[in-house]
Amino acid sequence: MSAEKATNMRKKVCALQSKLSYAAKQSLDRKFGALYDKLYREDVLWVSWELVRANKGAPGVDEQDFEYIEREIGVERFLAELREDLYTKRYRPLPVLRCWIDKPGKPDKRPLGIPVIRDRVAQMAVKLILEPIFETNFLPCSHGFRPKLSCHTAIDQIRRAITFDGLTTVIDADIVGYFSNIRHDLLLRLVGRRISDNRVIRLLRAWLKAGVMEAGVYEASGETGSPQGGVISPLLSNIYLHSFDKMFQQSGIEGKLVRYADDFVVLVKGNGRKVVSLIQKMLERLSLQVHPEKTRITSAYRGFDFLSVHFRMRPVRGKGSRLKESCRLWPADKAMQRVKQKLRDTIGNRFGLKLEEIIKELNPIIRGWNNYHTRIRAEQKRFLRLNHYVNERIRIFLKRKYSDRSRAGWRVAGNLPTKLGLAQFG
Repeated sequence: MSAEKATNMRKKVCALQSKLSYAAKQSLDRKFGALYDKLYREDVLWVSWELVRANKGAPGVDEQDFEYIEREIGVERFLAELREDLYTKRYRPLPVLRCWIDKPGKPDKRPLGIPVIRDRVAQMAVKLILEPIFETNFLPCSHGFRPKLSCHTAIDQIRRAITFDGLTTVIDADIVGYFSNIRHDLLLRLVGRRISDNRVIRLLRAWLKAGVMEAGVYEASGETGSPQGGVISPLLSNIYLHSFDKMFQQSGIEGKLVRYADDFVVLVKGNGRKVVSLIQKMLERLSLQVHPEKTRITSAYRGFDFLSVHFRMRPVRGKGSRLKESCRLWPADKAMQRVKQKLRDTIGNRFGLKLEEIIKELNPIIRGWNNYHTRIRAEQKRFLRLNHYVNERIRIFLKRKYSDRSRAGWRVAGNLPTKLGLAQFG
């Protein structure tokens, strides 16, 4: 496909999304009844393919990766066949491939469901159509997987609420097995508040009921649960928990809810026990439960972690400031431990590599970590510690590589790693 045609297709999809968003804003209760025919439009499927391709990802149960589709099938034929199946309603999703990934900073693992690429493209097409409609209903407290919102907008909202609103009692909450306990019937009923096209509802139900394949064994889906890893899963998650956001908004609680996907904190003044009890009742209406052990009430003065960032109220030392204290931020201890482990594993004992090659592998880790943590205007002390840590690991690597009987400090003297192009934290 020519670049001009691809650009025109993107513009058409953007125009369609703008039209749907405008229509949704005119009435927050309006139901959309004719959406299915938009899912298999050529431009929508092409943009969906581009977005899924850019996300990369592993193949599903059919073992077809992107290179195989491009080389053996051809993208145009692949999309034409998907379009025909959607048009004739012969489309049937395959089971998702279950794999297990490490939870950051935790010993247990998290299940991840990988749909086949064909299903990912179809899910992206549905997401492109449904997201502009539901975005008009979502509240500002929700930040996860939403256009123009991110972890950083959630972090900034918390910082402002503590510093300027004096909401220093913090309820750090956790939901028990959120994705495993999403009720299919309730989720589809919530989708049905805005979408009356039964063909779209049936498509969503088919993905929820597709089942899971693990180690060659098929496991049927029950009446609850939504696999993490699907393109449509974050949007469905936000639709489900939007009801919780709305209940909190209408509860009369004098505080602030900040939610990123299924992780959230509630900031209030005074005693938070009553608020925890109210939150539990709200979640019970969605067949969810607050984790009794992982949910805690703390104070911004003692500090707490959220989204890999540590928040703590501190005195303002600068002269002339109107604020006597403010919420300060820095990378959480667990975030520091994770990046140190990643750096240590990357350096390893690969003594056959040159220092320049090691630095080339370290730089993406450092830059990626910087992209996240420098945007929160964090205190610099921890960045300096990490720079010292990297230099020490490189010194130890060179000492072992060359069997140096000295400390090998001379091998990194004059800030040599930085001169060779090593990126810096902070």
